[in-house]
Amino acid sequence: MTPHETTRPLLALSAAGLLDAAQERRVREHVRECAECAADLDTLAALSAGLSSLPAPPVPVDLLARTQARLAAELAAQTDRRRTAVWAVAACVFAWIVALGTWRVYGILTGSAGVLAWLTLTALPGWLAVPPAAALLAHRRRLERSMS
Repeated sequence: MTPHETTRPLLALSAAGLLDAAQERRVREHVRECAECAADLDTLAALSAGLSSLPAPPVPVDLLARTQARLAAELAAQTDRRRTAVWAVAACVFAWIVALGTWRVYGILTGSAGVLAWLTLTALPGWLAVPPAAALLAHRRRLERSMS
């Protein structure tokens, strides 16, 4: 990249007085050599002066407290979602272990012909639980959206 390309994005920051000494020196050196950037810097400096002369709206007194409360609520919701996900994974692993155990016991009791019956018996309660679980998750998402 040329010095022109690296200095151009810094012009607005220089006009606002937001650069450190080294960056400001680099901008000033480039502006002495480049008339286009010098004109842009003058325009941006005038714009910055005009904007700084405008009255600033008053900051609400409770802005910090509201922001901190909202951040705390979002952090708590994120922690709750993470905890729920961990419990869901643990429940799935537990259900899988129980299903394997019951399959083995059912296979011993009924022989190899009982595998189809076992699959039906173990899959049926899971499929019956899906609609209520999906409805609960959808309801929770609606509540979370209404709180934010």
